[in-house]
Amino acid sequence: MIQKDIAECFAKQILHSILEEIGDGVFSLLVDESRDVAGKEQMVVVLRYAGKCGSAKESLVGLVHVKETTSKYLKSAIDDLFAELSLSLKQVRGQGYDGASNMRGEFNGLQSLIMRENNTAYYVHCFAHQLQLVVVAVVRKHKWIGNFFDMISVLLNVVSGSSKRKDMIRDKYKEQVRGALGCGLLQSGTGLNQELALQRPDCVQSTKDTLNDLRRNGWESVLGEAYAFGDKHEISKLEMEEQYVNPKKPRQKTGITNKHHYEMDCFNDVIDWLLQELDNRFNEKNSKLLICLAALSPKESFKDFNLEHLMDIARLYPKDFDDGELRDLTHHLRLYIADVRVDGRFSGINNICELSQKMVETKKHIVYPLVYRLVNLALVLPVATATVERCFSGMKIVKTFLRNRLGDDALNHNLICYVEKEEMRKVTNDAVIDHFEVMNERRG
Repeated sequence: MIQKDIAECFAKQILHSILEEIGDGVFSLLVDESRDVAGKEQMVVVLRYAGKCGSAKESLVGLVHVKETTSKYLKSAIDDLFAELSLSLKQVRGQGYDGASNMRGEFNGLQSLIMRENNTAYYVHCFAHQLQLVVVAVVRKHKWIGNFFDMISVLLNVVSGSSKRKDMIRDKYKEQVRGALGCGLLQSGTGLNQELALQRPDCVQSTKDTLNDLRRNGWESVLGEAYAFGDKHEISKLEMEEQYVNPKKPRQKTGITNKHHYEMDCFNDVIDWLLQELDNRFNEKNSKLLICLAALSPKESFKDFNLEHLMDIARLYPKDFDDGELRDLTHHLRLYIADVRVDGRFSGINNICELSQKMVETKKHIVYPLVYRLVNLALVLPVATATVERCFSGMKIVKTFLRNRLGDDALNHNLICYVEKEEMRKVTNDAVIDHFEVMNERRG
């Protein structure tokens, strides 16, 4: 009993620190649900906000047991949690979910229910999940691609069956991660990869253009790579001009060549499905929102700076910029860009998170408060739900099969302590003792 009370004291102190840093500021809401080991549906609520030093933070503020997963029930659970934490939906400036129908529904989903109360709480479908759904949809629609992924599944089972092979895979993975860190594709530190992802929505259109170019001109190069791979591993080549033989009906004439089958029925068909799914999955409005925010990018002396794009974004947030502030923002942005381009302290920064921190460090958030407000809006906008997924991983560690009778409140408190380790280190023993003393009357 005392152990649970102490865990609760730590969790309450952690939440107090997080809520104090948020204050009356804005934040984004990231939500997902998953079952624990006892089969109970749990909803994780994470807030993404700008810290006092200008950094982007994502903090777990609650794990709530939900008896239903309907959008109305989830909305009610979020309202109750916000009331308990003294937060308001009016502070929400973004929503990030994994794309389930009860979350993203245009008319009755959770995002639409919140948008009715706050029309500036823009929903951004997790980009990682969208790309995953594109692949899943193509696999379901093309049997040859489905067969390929079935083969990959078999290979994974073979690799996982041997500790030696698993160690080899881990070593290869470490090399890839080091290479990605070296060339800037990945950065270490919580939230930094989300900042990189914020600059990638414009890659959706370039990806479509690349796929179209690949469809028109890429077959020969792909075939050449396949032949080179076959030569390297001593695999016999398939003659493209020979008649294609259906492996399920080898005696039946198909009337087409191998080239026609693999180029038209496989290569081009898969690209067509990919293009169609990319159009369906990536919402044009949300993608445009993120592309416009990328105009704040400080890379290469702010080469992507675009005044019109940034003003378009400001107009989407009437609660943050009134008519007078919009007029002032135009002048502030012109002065700001002229200032930071000649300020050597702003050279070498690569993302919006670093820009925000540098503005606080150099006190320019005081000189250009409206610009800093716009930077904060860009900072809190969710792109991925990786932190939410990490919370579920933590839940499986906190509540195990041997410890499956842990109550909902105890699970919530223990998980907050487990996930928010950095904030927990800041909690003093005196603060916990003071909180513990006022919790319940105890015998002397």
